[in-house]
Amino acid sequence: MSVKPAVTVLMAVYNGERHLEESIDSVFAQTFEDFELLVVEDGSTDATSEILSGYVDSRLRVIRNELNLGVTRSLNRGLRESRGCYVARQDADDVSAPERLARQTAFLDVNPDVTLLASAYLRIRDDGSVSGVRNVPTEALGARWRLLFLNAFTNSSVMFRRDDVERLGGFREEFAYAQDYDLWSRLAFTGTAAALPDTLARYRDTRDSLTATLAAQVDDVDRISRDNMRRLGPAGARVAQRIDREAAWRLLFAGTRGLTLSRAAAAARDVLELEAAFARYERLPKPTRLRRRGALLLQLTRALARIAAREARARG
Repeated sequence: MSVKPAVTVLMAVYNGERHLEESIDSVFAQTFEDFELLVVEDGSTDATSEILSGYVDSRLRVIRNELNLGVTRSLNRGLRESRGCYVARQDADDVSAPERLARQTAFLDVNPDVTLLASAYLRIRDDGSVSGVRNVPTEALGARWRLLFLNAFTNSSVMFRRDDVERLGGFREEFAYAQDYDLWSRLAFTGTAAALPDTLARYRDTRDSLTATLAAQVDDVDRISRDNMRRLGPAGARVAQRIDREAAWRLLFAGTRGLTLSRAAAAARDVLELEAAFARYERLPKPTRLRRRGALLLQLTRALARIAAREARARG
C-alpha cells in the first residue's frame, strides 16, 4: 500500500461479528491492490474488536470510537481520516466481488465527470445464498429519476471521489439511517452518477444490516425523496407536497400488491406530473421526452389494469 493509496475502502461497524470476517476477506481478495481498508469500530460490545485485532495486514487501519456514535458520525470520522482519492463504501455484512475495486477505479480514471459509481448487485440471505439480482440505472438520467422515489444504489457497490463529498460536507448527521440515500442524491443532482451493469457486490438482506430496513428508515427516506422532487422546481415542489410516495414507488419499482385502484390512480397522476417536471429540469429533447412519456404511460396503464382486474375478481 502506498502512503496515499488510490482507494480508501470505508467501513463503519457496530456489533458486526457475525459476517465481519467474510466482508473484510472480500476486500483483501481484491485484484486491485492500491487501497487501504479503514474501519471505524463504533464501540461494539461483541467480538468485533477482537476480530479486527486478529488481522495482520498493513492495508487495514482501525479507528475505535470510545462511545457508540452511530453510523453517520462514524462514517464522517472515517472520511476525515481517509487518504484515498476514491472512497469505496463497504458494509460489515456485505461482500465485494474480487474485481470490484479494479473495475470501478478504471472507470473513474477515464470518466472524470462521474462523481459516483455504483454497480448492480446480488441480494443474499443471512447464510449467503442468493435471493435475487438487483439491476440499477447505469446512466445519470435514470439514477436521478429513481432517486426521486427511493435509494438507487446499495452502499457496498458505491465508489465516489473523496474531494466531491468533502465539498458537499460529507454525510449529513441529521439522518440517522438514510445518510447514504441523502449523499447519493446530492452527488447525483450536483454531478454525475453512473453504475456498471455487472454484479460487483453482494448485499446481505438481514435485520442487522447497517443499511437497515425501509421500516427503520421510513421518515428519513420520505423526507429525502420529497427534497429530491423539490429540486425540479415549482412543479416538482407541488407534487412533493401531496404525492403518495409509497404508492408511487410501488407502481414504478415494487409491484402493486395491496394497492387499491383509487390510491394507485391518484399516485399515477402525480407520477406523470412529476415526470413532466423532470423532463423540463433535465432539458430533454422532444424525441427523448416523448419516448420516456410513452414508456411511463404504458407501465402505469398496465399496473392500473392489474389492480382493476384484481378488485373485480375480489368483488366476484
